[in-house]
Amino acid sequence: MRLTLHTDYSIRALLYLAHNPGKRIAIQEIADTHRISQHHLVKVIHRLSTSQIVLARRGRNGGIELAREPRQIIIGDIVRLMEADLAAIVACIPDTGQQCILADACRLRGLFSRSMNAFMGVLDRLTLHDILHDDKKN
Repeated sequence: MRLTLHTDYSIRALLYLAHNPGKRIAIQEIADTHRISQHHLVKVIHRLSTSQIVLARRGRNGGIELAREPRQIIIGDIVRLMEADLAAIVACIPDTGQQCILADACRLRGLFSRSMNAFMGVLDRLTLHDILHDDKKN
């Protein structure tokens, strides 16, 4: 499975903000630190802001900061938010609206569905705080 750069950038930005609690951070600072596209990061931050995961303020004293405590930010929710077409990653998962020409003979359909549910189940048990904690160990 391959997740988009928007998911990667969103998690990087959230980690950066969590490492700087109570401080408004410029998008450019995050982009420079992680050597990522500011243009793409702006799109990511906009989506996180409209979903009330980050607070974004424009202007001279502007910047972004977490809208919630890291323990309240569930990684599975972030992945679902950023991966607009998550169910279509594997076309033969039921209810994706895509037809598989091998559906009658293939036994992978149920396996892929269970695998995706297991993958998301792991992410649903992780919070931003959990990642911060693991990050300090490494």
